[in-house]
Amino acid sequence: MRHTTRTGTTITLTTLLAAGLALTGCAQAGPAGPASVGPGPSTEAASAPSSTASSSPRPTSTVTQVPGVDFDAGTVPDSCTDLITPGKWDDAFASAPLNDPSVVGDPIAIPKSSFTPVLQPDGKRLYCVWREPQADISYLSIAVDVVDSATASAELEKLTARGYECDNEAEGLRCQKVSKNSQYPVTDGDTYFTRGDIGIHIHQSNIETSGLLEDVMTHVF
Repeated sequence: MRHTTRTGTTITLTTLLAAGLALTGCAQAGPAGPASVGPGPSTEAASAPSSTASSSPRPTSTVTQVPGVDFDAGTVPDSCTDLITPGKWDDAFASAPLNDPSVVGDPIAIPKSSFTPVLQPDGKRLYCVWREPQADISYLSIAVDVVDSATASAELEKLTARGYECDNEAEGLRCQKVSKNSQYPVTDGDTYFTRGDIGIHIHQSNIETSGLLEDVMTHVF
């Protein structure tokens, strides 16, 4: 598979729908729907382990080292408020309730993702969902995990068979898919990024962001 190299890092959602189905700029509550509507992909949820650091050594990155750059310097933030720049995303999604129990469960259940097969045992995890409990579609979630650096990129490259575009970016690999929602006239975005032993997964629906992945990276690496 051929990758291209980009110098910038954005996850702008391109409107894929016909005229009149433009993305909204913030998480808005739609018609009242069941509170049990899940915030992530329709996969079996796994209970979130403790967000303490892994007791086992973190793996060494297999990415070719560049002088002055430490690819293994990434860390999983301690809380969701440490994951993004305060106030920067309030108009987009961050003004919505964070990890409301009616949305994420109590205790929090983390949906399976393409990083699930390569998670490090006992690795630190962080899962954040911004969503109005009564909203039937608009939400944004960010997950940061410690992954196996030797296999994470290969796992993400499998996503190309499902319509994702993968590119070498910021000394790592980014895979992204933008698509029309199967139930509502809105656009969904699904973005994965891995570098060293850190995996970042951003899933969003009916919310437009530009530069979010880059902002998350500044708080992780």
